[in-house]
Amino acid sequence: MKLIARLLRLNGYLVSTTSGMIFLVLAASVVIILLFRSILPASLAANESSDYVSFYEPVARNLLAGHGLVTNSGTAAIQYPPGFPLLLAGLFGLAHLTGLQESVVLLAFTLLCTALNAVFVFLLARTLWKPLPSLFVSLVWMTYPIALWLTKQPSSEIPFISLFFGVFLLVWSAIVRNRLGWAIAIVSGVLIGFAMLVRPIAIGVGLIMAFMIWISYTNTSIRHRLFLSAMLLLGNVMAILPWQAWVHAKTGQVILLCRNGVPSILDGLTFSANKLTWREGAALPADVAEISRDILDRSQGVQTFGSLLSLVADETRARPTTMAKFFAIKAARSWYATDSNRFETPTIVIQILYLTFTIWGSLIVWKRGGMPKKMVITVWLMVFYFWGMTTLALSIVRYMFPVMGLLFLFLPGVLSRKLSAVNDTA
Repeated sequence: MKLIARLLRLNGYLVSTTSGMIFLVLAASVVIILLFRSILPASLAANESSDYVSFYEPVARNLLAGHGLVTNSGTAAIQYPPGFPLLLAGLFGLAHLTGLQESVVLLAFTLLCTALNAVFVFLLARTLWKPLPSLFVSLVWMTYPIALWLTKQPSSEIPFISLFFGVFLLVWSAIVRNRLGWAIAIVSGVLIGFAMLVRPIAIGVGLIMAFMIWISYTNTSIRHRLFLSAMLLLGNVMAILPWQAWVHAKTGQVILLCRNGVPSILDGLTFSANKLTWREGAALPADVAEISRDILDRSQGVQTFGSLLSLVADETRARPTTMAKFFAIKAARSWYATDSNRFETPTIVIQILYLTFTIWGSLIVWKRGGMPKKMVITVWLMVFYFWGMTTLALSIVRYMFPVMGLLFLFLPGVLSRKLSAVNDTA
């Protein structure tokens, strides 16, 4: 209880003066999502998440039925981490307990998470800006087309972003207020671990948050910063250790978070040649498309990172220029591509618009120095991390979605001096 009270006091300086605005952000987020869902054509409203249908939902129902964490075939469900199936099982169970339709409970959960996400963005913005530009940042996030699109169906990204934004706010506000202690560091590490158990892309987030402590919490000694960083990473390990132990007990192997690492990277290399039912053809240069087909033909039996690395190394030695072009294309597609290869042209236009202003705003905030500059460093380091992970795997904009909310924090920098006045606490 003392820890909870401490965490509440930590953010009290933000909440005490902006409680009315927080309510406004919560209400606006719910209204915008409901409005979006109401006007979305039926042809686009269907659940298009192949992972949800093939893995998350079946595993959740098996959990609810008492069969354990298994797939429909009875094997241990380790293709993905257990976080989202556990959440779904709880939501399905709540629906059965209350007599509500599952779709209603899932929608309520989506509304709750997205409303919290908007509030977290607003509170992060308040550490940099006055109330009005902070509201502007949250409004941009709430109306971001990709954010709205993900709310049309159950998605692991939604709760993941709640954890991701929440822990970023917790650590950053503690640093700004000079109140980062060992307890908050451990709690933050545990929350990052929970995020990893929802989406494994967060596997390196703890290291970046530790770096944020290192460069930003300069009011304390190097030794204390090292201690706090170690506490954060300890909490990270504590959160995932039970899952790692369970996986080892079931498989006899050490598998970090899940087994989908190699398949995900292969999918990112073969997406244009692997004609899945939901995926339209991606327009690639002829030489790149040929490499994609060759990797697909040779991918049978590739199950380990070693064999995958050997396959990629062979193709790189044979056609180094084409492979370099392939990864450059994958890096670019990370910002606009979709799993189905649909709507990519309008997404490019949208992303260019948003990225132009976020980069511009980042440069302006950078020039102000101090804590705002350190925020820019941390956010862009997080962006490059997610960009690298997305380029390595299937390069789609959905995987870059979490860091877009952090980039939006710098948008007020491009507004007039009066509107974008920096918060005194920054």
